[in-house]
Order: sequence, then structure tokens, then C-alpha cells
Amino acid sequence: TSVVPTIMNAGFRNNVIPSEATAVLDIRMLPDEDVDAFYQMLADVIDDSRVEIVPEPVYRPAAGPSPIDSEMFQSLEKVAKRMYPETTVLPIMSTSASDMAMVRAKGMAAYGIGPVSTKEDLSGGRGLHGDDERIAEESMQQFVQFLWYTIIDIAGAK
Repeated sequence: TSVVPTIMNAGFRNNVIPSEATAVLDIRMLPDEDVDAFYQMLADVIDDSRVEIVPEPVYRPAAGPSPIDSEMFQSLEKVAKRMYPETTVLPIMSTSASDMAMVRAKGMAAYGIGPVSTKEDLSGGRGLHGDDERIAEESMQQFVQFLWYTIIDIAGAK
């Protein structure tokens, strides 16, 4: 689980001690984590009766992993090795969110792929969710090429 404070509000003047404050936390949990147990642990760590924790309801359907022995995964792996010969393709689980869990919950395989961030993208706070969020043109071109090769590979197999 990752917890990042993203919004904090308190006070209205620099010379007045605020009577209340709020903080918004971006909490990202893995699918099998117990949400209630996590919030209880958070309350135990804070250990202050004046602090109210207000969880936002999140619908997270139970969805198993997509198979790594499928034709689609094999095509993704083949194209990755073609474009990036030194690459080893590994399935991973991330705490980021997408609509793929909804699709997988309905029994359809879904794989998270996307533009790769280069070191240039990530320097100086750029990249995913940075203050200058963007995708470098080169990364986008590589992603489109990756998708194109994957579609050709899948279509050619039919």
C-alpha cells in the first residue's frame, strides 16, 4: 500500500493558528488487501481522537490475473523482444488503477501496456502525475509502433 498526501488545507492567514485542517491522501492498495484493516491501522498510527478519517467508497471488483500463456500475451512478449532485444517480459501488479479490473472481472484478459517513460521524461518532476505531466513524442511513437506490431502479429496468426 502506498499513501501520499496530495491536498492539505488549513488556516486563512499567516498569523492565525488554524482551528481545523484537512488532508487528502492518495491511498493505493493491492487487490487482496483488507480495506477496513488498513484504515484501522492508519487510525492506530495517527493515534489522535481529534482526527477523523473519512474513507471514500471505491468499487473494486474481484478480478484474477490475466493469463501469461495466452496468444495475446505471447504476441506482446514477441513484439517487446523485437523492439527491445534486451528486454525480459514479466507480469507485474501495480497499485495504479485502470478500467482493466472491470474487464477482467467479466472474464476477459486485459494487459496494461503504455508509453514508456524515458529518463528524460522523469527528470525535473516530469512524467506520470508530475507538475508537468506529459508523454514524450518519442515514447508515444514507440508505443504506437508497439501496438501496430502487436496487431499485425495477432492478425497474421488468424
